[in-house]
Amino acid sequence: MFRITAIAALAACCGVAAAAPDVICGSLDDVNFYGTVGDTSAYAVGTTACNEGSVNLNWVDGTPNHPVIQVSIYRMLNGRMEQLGVSFVKHSFASLQGNACGFGCSGGGDFSHLGVGCSDPYGAGLNGSQADLGPRSEINAWDGQFVYPYTSINQSGNTIFKRIQVPRADMQSAGAVYIAEGQYVIKDEFGQFQADGVTPTSYNNVSYKRMSIQASGGATTTGGTNHHESALIAWQEHGLGVNTPDPDVTVATIAVPNEGKLEVASKAVDLGDGTWRYEYAVHNQNSHMSIASFSVPNPGSTSGHYFHDIDYHDSVDAAIDGTDWAPVEGSNSISWSTTPFASNPNANAIRWGTTYNFSFISDNAPEEGVVTVGMWRDAGVSLTATLTVPSAGICLADLNGDGDLNFFDVSAFLVAFNAQNPIADFDGDGSYTFFDISAFLGAFSAGCP
Repeated sequence: MFRITAIAALAACCGVAAAAPDVICGSLDDVNFYGTVGDTSAYAVGTTACNEGSVNLNWVDGTPNHPVIQVSIYRMLNGRMEQLGVSFVKHSFASLQGNACGFGCSGGGDFSHLGVGCSDPYGAGLNGSQADLGPRSEINAWDGQFVYPYTSINQSGNTIFKRIQVPRADMQSAGAVYIAEGQYVIKDEFGQFQADGVTPTSYNNVSYKRMSIQASGGATTTGGTNHHESALIAWQEHGLGVNTPDPDVTVATIAVPNEGKLEVASKAVDLGDGTWRYEYAVHNQNSHMSIASFSVPNPGSTSGHYFHDIDYHDSVDAAIDGTDWAPVEGSNSISWSTTPFASNPNANAIRWGTTYNFSFISDNAPEEGVVTVGMWRDAGVSLTATLTVPSAGICLADLNGDGDLNFFDVSAFLVAFNAQNPIADFDGDGSYTFFDISAFLGAFSAGCP
């Protein structure tokens, strides 16, 4: 019931196919390296928008009727894909009418409207122009609404102010593959669907391209732009080296009902000593609900815990709490979470356009299983996806131990839940909530080995 697959969840927010605008990140272009302040380097990456839809896009300067652009830098190293840094969003101001995506610009556009099939370039100099960069926290990436005039409009600062901020040392990792990920957000797309009449047009607004880093810190983009694909897909496609896919990387899409798109990815690494390192990356593409928790089934204890987030910076974004998510081991799972929205609206949730990493070592071999993602602005929403997880060796949902999953197991769970018996603490956080019910139903739906 609560296990949301990509198709089922998309159907929950389905619409009727109709003429619609559809902006995509058509290319990631030049790169500006602005220098380093302390241990932090600053970058900007040029992007080109393309209108893949059948209706002109609003591009109106001085109003909320224009797209915003975010670009992030990722690093793939030692079997792990991490987001290294983020910028403020670029507020666009005018559109040209090119044909960079080869869609066949049909005309009809102008400075305030991007025509059907047309493209509009914003070089790195424009995307790094501090006066036109606004806070990410003032953007609702699902409906495209944002504060306007935005906080920090026309404000400039030092070399790294509001630009993509990345730890200098992280840009000099031998053997790493670096990725630039670009994303457009525009309110024109709210309530609009792709040709299938089901998938929101905003689900395809992310693209990635590889980067080449010089010893000086300078960078260029290289290879082709991968349309409609996030950096997590790059982990699959280049996981064993450039253009060498990693078959052990699994990426699952979660469509938040009537809302945004999430991706969760996994990889299990055999350490050769009877243990495995489990790597997970959780990407929130455009959900305003944001993500508050992540749980993986695992019997027994774990070690080598690892968590990685991104650092928000400057102006109002700097108020976001950067407290790391601590691992909590339950009897059947390991989980991480941040402070609930109701307690702290500036808590370290996985907001739009960001990816957080979770990792641990287990002596349980990998198998397919169900992970759970809990939402932040609506604590009643918990979603699941099937990824690589440690083998339970037992069937977790078979609470009466008879080898079958049936009504008696559901009854046993409800009794244990009402009695606050630890066997019902499926998300392992020490409390008995909707998330335990969702995790149990996910395990029950997955069946027994």
